[in-house]
Amino acid sequence: MKNTETLLKSLKKSGLANKSFQLFSSGEFEPQDVDWNLKDTIHIEFVHDLFSQGTIYQTDCTLTTINSLKILFFHTKYIGFMFDSEPNKTIYLAHIGLFFIAVTTEFYKSGESKTDVITTYNVSSNRLFLTIFFPFIKWAITRNYNELMVDDMQMRERRGALRKLGISFVRNNERYTFAETTKLNKKNCLYKPSIFNRSRSSKVLITKKNGSSVLEFLTGISDPWGLRGIIVDDKLALYPRMCDHEGACLDNATLNKNIMSCPWHGKKLKAIYEEIITKNMKFILSYNGKSFSFTINNNLIKLIIT
Repeated sequence: MKNTETLLKSLKKSGLANKSFQLFSSGEFEPQDVDWNLKDTIHIEFVHDLFSQGTIYQTDCTLTTINSLKILFFHTKYIGFMFDSEPNKTIYLAHIGLFFIAVTTEFYKSGESKTDVITTYNVSSNRLFLTIFFPFIKWAITRNYNELMVDDMQMRERRGALRKLGISFVRNNERYTFAETTKLNKKNCLYKPSIFNRSRSSKVLITKKNGSSVLEFLTGISDPWGLRGIIVDDKLALYPRMCDHEGACLDNATLNKNIMSCPWHGKKLKAIYEEIITKNMKFILSYNGKSFSFTINNNLIKLIIT
């Protein structure tokens, strides 16, 4: 399958009629963030509620999956095939019941920091079935697209925001491969120490209290130096605010037995520092090339970074 046109011609020769429509999205991120998001199969399990996917076969530029998509009250299962056809363009083919659906997604820069995404849906079937069911199919696809895109846009725009801070992301070649997005233990966030901002990183925000006692706090912002502090049973645990895998924000990541799970890919992160809380507690943490000097006293937390 070289392109959508070749596929549609093949379906037409088989006697199938076709109707198409387009959906659009845009945001402050790079085209490569869309490329990564489309090929990142692992995030589907952790980010999307309407959609689940299992890989059947995968190469660097092709992916065959078995999928379950929630439409109204029903879960529809089908086989999908995705092909990396050319730069800034992917093709996806699904066979659902009596219908073939070919999806072409194109993404390109439309401004200094803005990327537009155009998704074209081609629905093919018997002419009678297409006439009867196309309005419903278009409605169902548009509805699910809008819901799924909320989650995907958050991921893309998060990476766009990190780029503005001076953070970039590992990419082995001009385009991402399906295989490289599955390597959870690889640290794909790239940055220079010079982007560190001492004034910004030294700020402390208390986010949860019980009476006058601090239960949770954040330092700095969700970047390579930001920390999330959690106090349970007079024990302090410090975690990063940014996942070093692909840059996910960990401010609201869930914990299970002191192990934090990345909300994008489920990567497990242990606390980078743990200690029993004492009165007028002071300690120094060496983290990411900087020295964090903490003072903790009930509802007061001070931080100096050198």
